[in-house]
Amino acid sequence: MAATAVGCSLCACSSIGGTQTDTVPPTATVSASQDTGSAEDAQDTQDDSDSDTFTVALDKTATWNNGVKAHLSGFSRGTSGEYASPSGKAYLAFSVTMQNGSKSSIDLSMVSLSCPDGAEEIFDTDAGFNGMPDTHLLPGKSLTWKAACVFPETAKNAQIEIMPMDTSGSGWYRTAIFTGQVQ
Repeated sequence: MAATAVGCSLCACSSIGGTQTDTVPPTATVSASQDTGSAEDAQDTQDDSDSDTFTVALDKTATWNNGVKAHLSGFSRGTSGEYASPSGKAYLAFSVTMQNGSKSSIDLSMVSLSCPDGAEEIFDTDAGFNGMPDTHLLPGKSLTWKAACVFPETAKNAQIEIMPMDTSGSGWYRTAIFTGQVQ
């Protein structure tokens, strides 16, 4: 499953576009203890039709052309527990909300999430960092889960990439690159 997600993120065959749907520029500062945006803040859009990626501020919502949305929120910092993988590492935690506004289901286990600077994702059952949900998200439904990435205590710039996979056969999604500063 991980190899498939990595393979998909390296593929340049996008046909499902996306936009940033909020008005704050992609360099927004996000407090590590409190998020400033919400999934319902959809206003302006940007045209990404000439690219395999599109950039979104950390605290804003990415919307693909078929109505699928992704939103990051609840940013916080911590240190992974002794039974986590990897253990004893400083991390940036956040919630991921996927909303399916398309006409086909999305296999959430195939969503690719890439951490800042290629860092490892934290898997810590005790903290609720269990990786991607192993379920399909039906049209009209949404689901939120917790994720965390290794992120040094002194780091400020974060770039988190999310790419759903289209299993309906109509092509690949573009990669949403969430970027900004955390305090």
